[in-house]
Amino acid sequence: MIRHTLSFRFADGVDEATRESVLAELRTFPDRYPAMCGFVLGENISTRDQTFTHTMAVDFDSQDDLLAYLGSESHESFVRTRWRPVIAQQAITSFEFAERPSLAAGRTPPVSTRPHGPYGMEYARIEVPDMQATIDFLEYHVGLQLEQRTDEYAYLRADIEHHAIELIHAPERTDGWTTAIGYSVESEEVLEQLHKSVLDAGLEVLELQERQKALCDNGFAVKDPDGLIVELFTEFQEYAEPPHIEIRPLDLVHPFIATAKFEETVDFYQNVLRFRPSDHVVGSTTFFRGEDRYHHSLAIQNNKEHFTAHLCFAMKSLDHVMRMRARALYKGAPIASDIVNHSASTSIAFYLHDPRFGPRYELCDRHRVFTPEEHETHRPRRMPADPRNIDVWRPASDDWGRF
Repeated sequence: MIRHTLSFRFADGVDEATRESVLAELRTFPDRYPAMCGFVLGENISTRDQTFTHTMAVDFDSQDDLLAYLGSESHESFVRTRWRPVIAQQAITSFEFAERPSLAAGRTPPVSTRPHGPYGMEYARIEVPDMQATIDFLEYHVGLQLEQRTDEYAYLRADIEHHAIELIHAPERTDGWTTAIGYSVESEEVLEQLHKSVLDAGLEVLELQERQKALCDNGFAVKDPDGLIVELFTEFQEYAEPPHIEIRPLDLVHPFIATAKFEETVDFYQNVLRFRPSDHVVGSTTFFRGEDRYHHSLAIQNNKEHFTAHLCFAMKSLDHVMRMRARALYKGAPIASDIVNHSASTSIAFYLHDPRFGPRYELCDRHRVFTPEEHETHRPRRMPADPRNIDVWRPASDDWGRF
C-alpha cells in the first residue's frame, strides 16, 4: 500500500466561503477516484506545530494508482484552477506500508465486465539495411541495451521486458521499415476473446513469428488493413533486473501509425482489437489506449500513405530527455521535431529520425496514465486540427512548422 499525505495552509486573504468550497471539493475525491482508500481530511489540532492548518491522507494499492491520480487531467485542472490560487504553503509525502490483515479483509477492487483489449505495447520489429549502425544509434541515442545478436536479427531492451526493439537484417532496403508491433494481453481469457473477435471480423488468424513463440506462453497474429502485423500474446518473458544503464527508457509506450485507410484502420483497432479511444483530432488522428491505461498505446493518423511514423519511449525524467537531446546535438543526429509539450499525453518530448534506422524515435519525460475510473468512463474529446492541440506551446493556429 502507498499512503499519500498533503498538509497545507490557506493564504491569509482567502475568505471562509472559498476555504470551505475547496475543502468540500477535496471531500468528493474518493467518489471521483475509486482507487483511493481510507480518505481522511481534518484540521490540524497539534499544540506543537501550527505551520499547516489542514492535512489530507489517502491510501492507494500501488504506486501506479497514485501516479495515475496525480497525473489525471481532472486532478491537474483542480490544482491549476482551484488549489494554487488559494494555498500559501503545503507539504506532500508518500510512503509504502504493509496494511494490517484486519483492514484488508473482504475488500476487493472493482472489476470491469466489458470485453478487454490488449494490455500494452512490448516491441516493434524493424527491418534495417545496416544492423550495426542501427544498434549503435539505438544504444547511444535512445538508451537501449543490446541483449542478443546474430547475422539475421538483434534484440534490444529498455527495461525488464525481453525486448523493445527487434531488428531484422535487410541489406536490400534503403530505409528501415516497421513490419510488426507486439502487444501483451492480460490473460488467456482475454486472448481467446480477441482471437474470436478477429475470426468474427472475417480476418485471417496468423501464427506468431517462430522466435516470438518461445518468448511467451500463447498468442497469435493478425494483419491490420495496411498489412502491418499485430502480434498478441500472454506472459512475455522478463529479466530479473532492468539494464544497469542510468539514462535509458522505462517503457515503450506506443507506435504512431500513418495510413491512407484511416476509417478502416480505426475500425480495426477499435472494434476488432478493442483498443479504447482516448481523443480525436478531427479528420487527422485518433489516440487509442490499452488496458495499461496510458493515454495512448496506439495512435492512427490520416495520411496519403502507410508507414510507422514514430515509436514513443518514456524516459525516467525530463532531465534524461534533455541529456539525450544534448547527445543528439553533440553528434549531429537529426532532430526531426524539437521540444514539444503534448496536450493529450501531458508529456514533453523531442523526436530523432534517421530513415536508415526506421521510424522517428520520440523520447518523452512521462505519459499520462488514466485512473481506473477514467479508463472506464472517459469520453474522448473531439479536438479541431490545430497545432496547439498537439503542442500546447504553439502560439497560433497556423504554426504547423517543426513537427
